[in-house]
Amino acid sequence: MKYLPLIWAGLLRKKSRTLLMLLQIASAFLLFGLLQGLNSGVKQAIAKTHADRLYVTSSVSIGDTLPISLLPRVTGVAGVKEVTPVTQFGTQYQRPGQNIPIAAVDVGSIFKIFPEYVVDPAQVAALKAHRTGGILGAAAARRYGLKVGDRVTLTGPPRQDGSNAWTFDIVGIFDEPGDEPGQLIVNYDFVNEARFAGRDTAVVYIVQAESIARAGEVGLAIDNAFANSSHETRTQSEGDLLASQIRRVADLDFIVRGIIGAVFFGLLFATSALMMQSIRERTAELAVLKTVGFGDGLVMTLILTEAIVFCLFSAAVGLGFASLLLPRARALIGITTMPAVVLIAGAGFAVLLALIGSAVPAWRGLRLQVAEALADR
Repeated sequence: MKYLPLIWAGLLRKKSRTLLMLLQIASAFLLFGLLQGLNSGVKQAIAKTHADRLYVTSSVSIGDTLPISLLPRVTGVAGVKEVTPVTQFGTQYQRPGQNIPIAAVDVGSIFKIFPEYVVDPAQVAALKAHRTGGILGAAAARRYGLKVGDRVTLTGPPRQDGSNAWTFDIVGIFDEPGDEPGQLIVNYDFVNEARFAGRDTAVVYIVQAESIARAGEVGLAIDNAFANSSHETRTQSEGDLLASQIRRVADLDFIVRGIIGAVFFGLLFATSALMMQSIRERTAELAVLKTVGFGDGLVMTLILTEAIVFCLFSAAVGLGFASLLLPRARALIGITTMPAVVLIAGAGFAVLLALIGSAVPAWRGLRLQVAEALADR
């Protein structure tokens, strides 16, 4: 502790240069925190998915539909516990921007496949009995002031009768995990008969395997059942589907590593140059320290400690701002806080940056000759 005043004096010797270095390092770690935090958050979201939940889509493209006639064969595959066809489309409530997604499903299976959807069993029974009923997500119910017993008319895709008005009676409210938009779950049969385009098709079949251990086997069996047919399928676990969708947008690992590598490479040179300049300006002061009894090793340790303390503080500032900004991505991937592994990695990078950036100045401090340093002065 008695050496802290020396470290503090060294950092504040030139406040403008210290501020410049602080902004450089903090900006780099802000970018590191956001990118690596997003990447880690995506991986955590994938890890939290249900491994026994399988998604059966067309092998051609996720956007291609599958005929509803495949449902009995999917249901009959050994190891399948529950299955529901899903048809989804967007609708508008009263005015533009008031969007309520529609999910037409097998009501008897959907809430078993998604146990995180919390709903009163009596409301599920009411939806089964009510052809034009719907169970609305709590987020949408709060947003638009809707409740059980209300009748809503939504504007959506064309119907068989030429209208684009879809009317549903709200028979229940269910709680969704995270910040999902608040979809309306309705009966597949009603939507299928009423819609103009895409009748007797489903966008995806969602399957629940009997156990996680058998999920891979079940997925392979489903695909084999439709191999060489006119509707070949591709079955993926929930985690694999999420990962593939993210890869379609971008390779996050490659992008994050590339950007962070480039930023830290440039930062290393900038930081090293400023530290070298600082030590050169303090050559005589270091010589005086050696004159009054400070050993070579202690002088080098002081220089390294000064760099480590400063880099850790600057990194903490950058990661602190990143921790405040990152939760804004929670609606996308469910991040609520900065993953601890990112903070630990950031601290490690800060120490590494300090050691590499101050290695040459510290070596000069170790080899500094008192007589030559004072003679130059």
